[in-house]
Amino acid sequence: MFRRTLLAATLAAASLAASAEAQQLTRLNISMQPALYSMLPLHLATEQGWWRQMGIEPNFSSFPAGPPQIAAAAAGTWDVGITGSAPGVLGAARFNIRTIAISNDESATNVLMARRDQIEAIRANPASLRGQRVLMTVNTTVDYVLQNCLRRWNIQRSDLQVVNLNQAQILSAFSTGEGRIAGLWAPNIYTAEERMNAVPLCSGKDADAIVPGNIIVREEFLRANPDMVARYLAVFLRGIAFMKANREATLQSMNRFYQAGGVTVSEAALAAEMDRRPIFGLEEQLQLMSRANGPSQADRWYEGLSAFLAQVGTVQNPPAPAAYLTDDVLRRVAADPRLRAFALGQ
Repeated sequence: MFRRTLLAATLAAASLAASAEAQQLTRLNISMQPALYSMLPLHLATEQGWWRQMGIEPNFSSFPAGPPQIAAAAAGTWDVGITGSAPGVLGAARFNIRTIAISNDESATNVLMARRDQIEAIRANPASLRGQRVLMTVNTTVDYVLQNCLRRWNIQRSDLQVVNLNQAQILSAFSTGEGRIAGLWAPNIYTAEERMNAVPLCSGKDADAIVPGNIIVREEFLRANPDMVARYLAVFLRGIAFMKANREATLQSMNRFYQAGGVTVSEAALAAEMDRRPIFGLEEQLQLMSRANGPSQADRWYEGLSAFLAQVGTVQNPPAPAAYLTDDVLRRVAADPRLRAFALGQ
């Protein structure tokens, strides 16, 4: 009898503790896009139970692309999130969106692709591209890569026949022999490599057209909830630390995440995602965002991208990077012993 009473009391206490813990969780509205590498730390946080450890109850909003994600900020439907670099600049210009860290470097996965049997001839004589059809999703990050690659080759854009298609259309057309080169981003580049015998000709990494991903927050929410934003960033950085230390487990989780989002890629493509897309832990983030000696490395990355977006009319008069890139939240995480240890996976 005593044992049953003690067990009941123990279970009741545990239930109360769990209830109290649940009541301490604060809802956080998080915007994202499904099945993208930059979003993987959020998936890891859910699988590993890190949200609860930071007192967060995540409420995810999924968007098919960056522009509708950014537009939703005007209604305040989300508080924080992850998006691409071009939507990040657009959000800064229109809705006071702030970038608090870099999700990953996508430069090597925004690529001009050529067929394997033509690649050496093009590399030997890039001028042979003049007059040729280039399949491209215009005014995007891969178009930014095209601009920089053409500059390296001393070729004018007007020398090419640029055909504006979405990514699915590019894959379909390229597979039937259309186009001399195709502008693609991940995971489409892996489809082209594995099914169309295509190889990278020139990437953003090759042409110094850096394409960072953005960890973002609405400025109004950041002002009102700096501690919550810091805890969110600590969770994301915990994911980065996990990915750096646990390759095989990360690949398995990535596969589950991609499949849940309707994206099926090979094991080789999953590995390529990790190999080609640098990620940055807390200390690396602080270095990228530091303005101790003038403009930060991240500032310089966004200067080139912003100039391109202004040139093509995507963003009229984009703000200077220093106006929307802030390391305040990173420094808050670094200064708090608990958040710092959590972000580092300790």
